[in-house]
Amino acid sequence: MTTKFFQIEEAFTRKIWKKLRDNQVPVVTQEIYSDLIATVDRTNKDLRSKAYMPSIGHGFLGLKKGGGVTRFLPILSNVDMAIYYHICFTLSDQILVRRERVFGGWHLVPRSQKVTDQNQQDSTEIGEEEAQSFLQDYFSDPFSSALWLKEWRQFTVLIRELCNTQGIGNYVVETDIANFYDSIEIPRLVRNLRRDAHNNEELIEALELFLGFWNRRLNGYQASTKGIPQEIISDASRVVAHYYLQRFDEEFSKYCTSNGLINVRWSDDILIFGKSRKSLELAIHKASKILLSDGLNLNASKTQIFSRRDFERYRATDVLAAIGNDDAKAFRRSLRSAIQWNKKNKMRIDTVFRATIGYVKKLGSNAQIFEKNFVLEIARSDVNLLLSLNARQLLNLISISDDKKSFFKLVISRITSVPYAAPRATFLHMLRKYHKELVRIGVSRRNQLNAAETIKKNSQDSEIILQLCIPPTLRILEK
Repeated sequence: MTTKFFQIEEAFTRKIWKKLRDNQVPVVTQEIYSDLIATVDRTNKDLRSKAYMPSIGHGFLGLKKGGGVTRFLPILSNVDMAIYYHICFTLSDQILVRRERVFGGWHLVPRSQKVTDQNQQDSTEIGEEEAQSFLQDYFSDPFSSALWLKEWRQFTVLIRELCNTQGIGNYVVETDIANFYDSIEIPRLVRNLRRDAHNNEELIEALELFLGFWNRRLNGYQASTKGIPQEIISDASRVVAHYYLQRFDEEFSKYCTSNGLINVRWSDDILIFGKSRKSLELAIHKASKILLSDGLNLNASKTQIFSRRDFERYRATDVLAAIGNDDAKAFRRSLRSAIQWNKKNKMRIDTVFRATIGYVKKLGSNAQIFEKNFVLEIARSDVNLLLSLNARQLLNLISISDDKKSFFKLVISRITSVPYAAPRATFLHMLRKYHKELVRIGVSRRNQLNAAETIKKNSQDSEIILQLCIPPTLRILEK
């Protein structure tokens, strides 16, 4: 892919645009997709002549984070996404380093239909649709949900193993990086890339331009010096973010090894296992110092020290292990235990909720009332968790309810009761992608049309919903 001048390629652009066409926010229409070859030619002329400038994009999509805080996700143009993904895909082979107990650095997309390495071989063990049932990242739609799930299960298996390892100590600290994507310093990132990928100056210049002006809708012509976009596919920014933390991984791993600690990282979540609270407090101090030199800070409100056993229960690793091993008996036993624990303590109920929805769907007619009621009761009582599901998970949840039409209407009422556009985009995505499956389980085309019209009526303040999500949904349902 590397040439004298940075160019985008038709085949890879087609793959990116197909993903954007079928996404929660379909920024690529069939008309745009049909003009792909001409658009690639025009874009490459702009890149060669240095005329390319990131567009102002389509706007922002709001989703609830917590405590009433709204995060606004940028909806970038199809051309900007093609350029961003070409840059990150080309650089990823040269800049990503696989490190023990660090997760998130897999490649953007499988290179071909043919299995070429062990990583891709493993990913074929589970299909994309099934993998989407178990996704934990909210409002991301990676190129390979199967690779995401493979990485996630390796992470959860490691946590369980460490929680059951006597020699590492009795304590665990969990923390994460505050406002990670928004805090990444672009000049520092570019300097590091010039050091590590010095044969790709043309690509690095293009990335510097893109990151400087992707937020032009808000910043105008003032180049940004901080922040990368939380784009809706999520893979390109994941690669950039993972690379940005690699110096931290190397330095902090050396510190932990020399002090008898074990560190684990998933994206911006950091775990440290040790023999005393004091050693973990010192490790957090050290991590903070290393991150500070990269312009980052740990999130004090999300930093907690647990005993090893309490942390195992908090993360519900027995439940996740039983699901990963497809052991229904162990799943029910561990889920009952986790529910009891959660009555007086704290558990990652969001993780268990999503994983259980996927497993109940996988069990099919073998699923029992106990596990069905668990997810349905949470969905009815916790609107935030309900609205955090992706399209596949929403369909699964509706399909396992006893009265599917009534539950479908309940989801609509919950979605329109809050001002956030992201769950509305996800629901409309479900209608576009799974309208036939919904009809088969008893939710008629008329029910679906009424739901789309209800969302349209309640989304007059969202151009993203009205202009990008509603029209293709109505076209499909009105056929």
